[in-house]
Amino acid sequence: MRPQRSRTLGWLAGAATVQALAAWGQTPPALPDGTGRETVERACGQCHSLEIVLRTHRSRGQWEARIDEMIAKGAKLSDEDIDVIADYLTAHFGLPPP
Repeated sequence: MRPQRSRTLGWLAGAATVQALAAWGQTPPALPDGTGRETVERACGQCHSLEIVLRTHRSRGQWEARIDEMIAKGAKLSDEDIDVIADYLTAHFGLPPP
């Protein structure tokens, strides 16, 4: 009985691997349309996946702090870019009102 169990577990592991690889090759969801989208894609997408942005919600102050952290890590952003990015992220990925 053990060999059958091993084959079943092996098949399940293989199927899970194939499914994960297929999902990995899929196009990630796009950011919502809006003023600043292209700036966010360019500025944020050069260092990390935009999926991080898609699943994060923060207040404006929290987004500004996160942008400052990215600048400290080497992100090159103009003052105008910072404002545009903070506006976009707050509008589309801000915290819901209390």
